[in-house]
Amino acid sequence: MTSGNAFPGPACYIDDTGRPQTHFGAVDKDTGSIMANRDKGAPVRATGASERILRALAAEFPQLHDRQSFLESASLHRLSEDGEHLGEQERQAAARALTRLISDGTISEVLWPRGHSDKVQLPEQGMIAVSVDLGSLREERLAWEGSREGAEPSQERIVTEIIARSRGWIEENLDNGKLPLLLTNASIIHGSNAFDILISASYRNPYNLLRYTREVVQVVNHVAGTHTMLVAQSYGFPNFASPR
Repeated sequence: MTSGNAFPGPACYIDDTGRPQTHFGAVDKDTGSIMANRDKGAPVRATGASERILRALAAEFPQLHDRQSFLESASLHRLSEDGEHLGEQERQAAARALTRLISDGTISEVLWPRGHSDKVQLPEQGMIAVSVDLGSLREERLAWEGSREGAEPSQERIVTEIIARSRGWIEENLDNGKLPLLLTNASIIHGSNAFDILISASYRNPYNLLRYTREVVQVVNHVAGTHTMLVAQSYGFPNFASPR
């Protein structure tokens, strides 16, 4: 029986243009036509390998993968013809489809330090909620409107300055040659009365996170206050699959 989710291994054919085509169901070896699903006897809807790869990636959350670990993931193998394990042809087809998706920019590959690695040792995660003095920011913007010299006063500029200051602070505060912390995200937040900017970081020692907040974030103009939080449990980024 052929699964409706199977990757194009046996269930593929070459069309008149010489291009491989992928469909649910099996291919009639004599005619090259697509056979109906044997369970339902109904016409089969074509579904591309790229769609199945994206579905498998979504199903793997919160696990994050590199190419190798994704090709071995349970969610991808469930889309095989037998619903359990990718055959060799299916695995090769999935690998080719994944390579195409990476080449055309549909899926991105990133380089990122693994926090639990012995060489990185930044296993903990924290968040810094930043409240902005919108009144003083508005006043500076009104003054800026007259000359429009320099960067426009905005929350975006505050985030940019925090990131720029962070680079220097990290270099100046190496912990026995290791990174003291690593920024993982900086976001401007709408819809919250408590804070306006949320910064996420991986760290080793909570003291470094507190020092970073005090020496980098709090000194930026228009920052009215900060609230530092330690993450008890995180799902998804930046927790990548363990290296093999």
